[in-house]
Amino acid sequence: MHERRRFIRIPETSEITYRIVSEAKTEHFITQNISCGGVRFFVHEFIPQETLLKVKLKLKETCFSFEALAQVRWIEEDTFSERFEIGVKFIDISRNNTKYLLHYIDTLLKPEE
Repeated sequence: MHERRRFIRIPETSEITYRIVSEAKTEHFITQNISCGGVRFFVHEFIPQETLLKVKLKLKETCFSFEALAQVRWIEEDTFSERFEIGVKFIDISRNNTKYLLHYIDTLLKPEE
């Protein structure tokens, strides 16, 4: 099977906060996986594709956190709960934050020696 993703995704349960750009309400959740290109997590509300979100991600194994503008790429209802699983793509993230995130993912992928 051909992988369409540009970035490697890793399972990661880090804190994420998001708000829809046009709204003031902020929500807090835990990520399911992350990559340098985006993140997957659960939400309690349906958010249409293409919606812009301001996200803040705090990486679990470090004190590093960053904010980015993200766009909803897909959303699916979780049939076992009253939640939705969502995938967002970073569309505005600083170069330094991207570099740190790439280093963080690389570190997690390397086996301990």
